[in-house]
Amino acid sequence: MDYEAAIIGFFTGKGKRGDIRYDEDLFTGGFVDSLFALEIVLFLEETFKFRLKNKDITEENFRTISAIAELVRKNVG
Repeated sequence: MDYEAAIIGFFTGKGKRGDIRYDEDLFTGGFVDSLFALEIVLFLEETFKFRLKNKDITEENFRTISAIAELVRKNVG
């Protein structure tokens, strides 16, 4: 599965630009704030059917599309 594409699809569905680079900093780029980060967590858990551990909900794991996709890969096997 192309996790990056699915995550970008979620972002564009929420009104974010569709041309986000996989390595673009989502926080400094203005794509993610604390409330939207919670929406991302819910999206990941519901879409990919796993539970994130509190220790995995870090700024570093949500900094880029690639980092988020890697987090998904680690949790869904």
